[in-house]
Amino acid sequence: MAVSQEFSADVDALYGLLTDPDFLVERSVALGEDCDAEVEEYEDETVITLKRKVTRELPAFLAKMFNPVQTITMTETWRPDGDAWEGDFVMTVEGQPVTIRGEFSLKPSKKGSVYTVSHSCKAKIPLVGGKVEKFVLSQTSDGAKDELNFAAARLG
Repeated sequence: MAVSQEFSADVDALYGLLTDPDFLVERSVALGEDCDAEVEEYEDETVITLKRKVTRELPAFLAKMFNPVQTITMTETWRPDGDAWEGDFVMTVEGQPVTIRGEFSLKPSKKGSVYTVSHSCKAKIPLVGGKVEKFVLSQTSDGAKDELNFAAARLG
């Protein structure tokens, strides 16, 4: 499942925002989450670690198995790619056999820049794993859209 958004800001401005720990915490709080963010810059990559506490309204079949308050740890790695950026991430849900993986890119566009992210999910849960994966992917895509809209509003 992929989400893409075009921005009027250039690649450097958007990269700066999306790798700023203060912005990442502010964005999470504005979206109703608790968040800690750490950014480490290396010669050939930038690594972001986010620990977020989120509350989700769960469908009935999941509400019996999972707590609606979840702690998610995400490690995101950005790598330069010419005048663009690319990377990947992995998210784990504390206490649950669910892993979300993704790849993203940030490239120049005619308007400024375009950010694209794709997600996949693996839930190791007998009988209902497929339903859990579908729900998690839906929530992840919706969350990505909200995060990108928040960034777009910030950049003007």
